[in-house]
Amino acid sequence: MSLVLAYLAVLGAFAARWLAQQHLADRPWLTVGSPHPLVAPAAITAPTRLGLGIFLASAGLLFSLLVAAYAMRVPGTALVPLDPRLLWLTTFLLAGASLALHGAHAAARRGREEQATAALGFASAAGLGFLGGQAFAWQALWQAGLVQGPDAAVAFFCLITALHGLHILAGLVALAWITARAALLPRPPRLEPGTALCTLYWDALLAVWLVLFGLLFRTPWSGLIDALCRPG
Repeated sequence: MSLVLAYLAVLGAFAARWLAQQHLADRPWLTVGSPHPLVAPAAITAPTRLGLGIFLASAGLLFSLLVAAYAMRVPGTALVPLDPRLLWLTTFLLAGASLALHGAHAAARRGREEQATAALGFASAAGLGFLGGQAFAWQALWQAGLVQGPDAAVAFFCLITALHGLHILAGLVALAWITARAALLPRPPRLEPGTALCTLYWDALLAVWLVLFGLLFRTPWSGLIDALCRPG
């Protein structure tokens, strides 16, 4: 539950910072001339970024509640019987996808569309590899007969990773859309706004996965996750 409270505190801080930038306390009728200059063209995507931020905040709250439920329901010694090397591989793939998107965003900002498209393709391949690794993990649990059993750790693992996988799938659809538009349209739109949103989305999914991985398996940061999640 401490993780949920910490998450809500961080959300509150971001919300307060955003509200402070909206000049809600201004009194324009007391100001001579225009109180605020016209927004720059780069700020046109701000509503889209805000909408994505609200969606990610909601998704993060969902995962934090699931993590809190896992910590209260499953003992710390009850681990999912999977080869951790498979999960380490998928973690590196997800991190690689996030890094590739940062490279795509940097290339798009410099106007190097071909490099940005190639980086988007690499990120898509890494994301597919992550989902493939998760599918192998679920298959191993199914063949061992653990999915149908009463093991709470396995049940939570399947539920949490399935929800995370659905978010990854949605990110792959967005990447495919941006990459296809850049590759197929005769005069494609600028890639910079789309890559910026995809980078934010995948960074958030990577952060969520690191918390989940640290809770479900023994990692160097598992002690911190346990201290935030375990009651008492």
